Amino acid sequence: MKDQGVSALLKALATKSDGLCVVTTRYSVPDLRNYWQTTAPEIKLTSLSNEAGVALLRTLGVKGTQKEFEQLVRDVKGHALTLNLLGSFLRDAHAGDIRKRDLVKLEEADIEEQGGHAFHVMDAYVESFKREGEKGIRALSVLRLLGLFDRPATADCLNALWTGNEIEGLTGPLIRSSEAQRNITLKRLENAHLITVNRDKGSGNLISLDAHPLLREYFAKRVRDELAGAWRSANRRLYEYLRDNTLEGEQPSLEDLQPLYQAIAHGCEAGIPQQAFDDVYRERIGRSDQYYSTQKLGAFGSELGAVACFFTQPWNRISPALSEQAQARLLYDAAFSLRALGRLTEALEPMRVSLDSIGRLKVWQNAAIAASNLSELELLLGEVGGAVQDAKQAVEYAKRIDDVRLQMIRNCALGDALHQSGRWDEAQACYRKAEAMEAKRKPQYPLFASPPNFKYCGLILRNVERTAWQMFMGKNAVPDAASSSQLSACNVVVERASKTLAWSGTAFQATLLTPALDRLTRCNAAFYLTILTRSKQQTAQAEIEAALGGLRLAGIQDYVIRGLLSRSWVRLFEAVPDGAQADLDEAWEIAERGPMRLHMADIHLYRARLFHAVKPYPWNKFPHGSEGRGPKDDLKDARKLIEKCGYWRRKEELEDAEEAAKNW
Repeated sequence: MKDQGVSALLKALATKSDGLCVVTTRYSVPDLRNYWQTTAPEIKLTSLSNEAGVALLRTLGVKGTQKEFEQLVRDVKGHALTLNLLGSFLRDAHAGDIRKRDLVKLEEADIEEQGGHAFHVMDAYVESFKREGEKGIRALSVLRLLGLFDRPATADCLNALWTGNEIEGLTGPLIRSSEAQRNITLKRLENAHLITVNRDKGSGNLISLDAHPLLREYFAKRVRDELAGAWRSANRRLYEYLRDNTLEGEQPSLEDLQPLYQAIAHGCEAGIPQQAFDDVYRERIGRSDQYYSTQKLGAFGSELGAVACFFTQPWNRISPALSEQAQARLLYDAAFSLRALGRLTEALEPMRVSLDSIGRLKVWQNAAIAASNLSELELLLGEVGGAVQDAKQAVEYAKRIDDVRLQMIRNCALGDALHQSGRWDEAQACYRKAEAMEAKRKPQYPLFASPPNFKYCGLILRNVERTAWQMFMGKNAVPDAASSSQLSACNVVVERASKTLAWSGTAFQATLLTPALDRLTRCNAAFYLTILTRSKQQTAQAEIEAALGGLRLAGIQDYVIRGLLSRSWVRLFEAVPDGAQADLDEAWEIAERGPMRLHMADIHLYRARLFHAVKPYPWNKFPHGSEGRGPKDDLKDARKLIEKCGYWRRKEELEDAEEAAKNW
């Protein structure tokens, strides 16, 4: 202890005290070594376990899935203070939504929740290092460099910084140091638990350096504010190093692309966002307009992280250094990734701003795409009337350019919106017109690819699904015997889905989503056929598992819900009620957080029809969660949503269930 008074106080308390004194420090206190085994035991506090970290977040009022909780604990390495700051701030500023952790700045959380205590402690560390001369300056230089990174700093990136030309005010002390001196500095910081040093066990060579997010953010802010020129220069060097030394190959994995995602962050911090957008984000990660990372890898989380780098305030203020075309593209990409991740309310504003911006630029192709995607988003949110209008606008935009494929897809979007609003004949006309365009455009592949194929098949099977539910709810009684046309519809859809699935891997289907939806389509049709014909089901479980696995890989949450709903019915049909209930619980968890109101209505309806005869009626994670609720309560909630949203696609099914409920 440098302060002899404090040392004397602690020794006196350890010798005789009727109270309790707790000393917290990163360093051991050798002054008290003689008392470690008696009155002043030293307890080494390790990071929180996954279980303890999750419990802390839940206690603080954070809301999310078990998987999201565990991922956050792992990301901060179980650091209790960081978890406490994040959890408290998410609760107070973002209603506890764990998905908005990417919007939290730890310094802001520290100021709001602790009056800046954590950052004041680090201020004291800095002053202490400054008083130590060259040795302390070297330690400060390492910590400042770690502020450049939002992840472990790899040895090659560090070498790019502390070799070559000096970055004034930042790298000089380390460039002028020998390797031995740098290693001594790293060991000292490691002993103080300020950094983690990862070395190769065999050679002892440095692999990476890491630090707590609090420390990284602290030094990032200090360098950015106090050494702005050095901050830009260092980030530019890292951007150029990662851009020029990353070889991603023809079909890179998500791991292969990580250095390029990192390069984008450094390029934006270096003040060259347009270059980062053009050279790395669009050309190398997205493969121009192919959207490689999302369509082929389902990497919506990584994509959103990269897009966030171009924003000065997510998700409405974007860097003015970007061209108007780049801004429009990034607004659209942010909205699309947010929608895929189930963050619908956040996606709405950038989607609408993007459409306005694209409309001003008169880039009609992009305007048509943006309008139809806005329509899809509005459908999920339960704004069916607005979805129909925006889908019509998308069709009008598509007519302004000579692109048959674009016109075909936008007509499908309109068909889907009309289908959900219960306008069957108009929806059918849109789909038939679109498929005629597709057959003319590509005679070798005359059918839609999914998602349009999945949605069109849903329309084809509309009456089939209704009859299957009637038979399911009525057990052995058949309210309406299945007609030959319904059996034919099932066979047509099975044949369609089998054919389009066989085309997977060609130019016809090039995404993770399309084959998964084709499997789900085929499974649904075959399952309805099983119910209608009272035949023995053979392949439903295997088919639905393959479909749902593919949907999870594709990463678009609203489609995962569709897979869960189908599997819940299959599971109950095969006498696995716990599994069916778990599927509905998971589906609700995703839908409620959107909020995906049409899917919420579907889940209410599914639960009532599936479990109407089960005692006690299962109410695990559902709203209200109170005892005594039953299937009729679900039907009431379903009706409220259907009427409020104009979701008339489910009107007849709801009425069938309400009629059957009179006998429940």
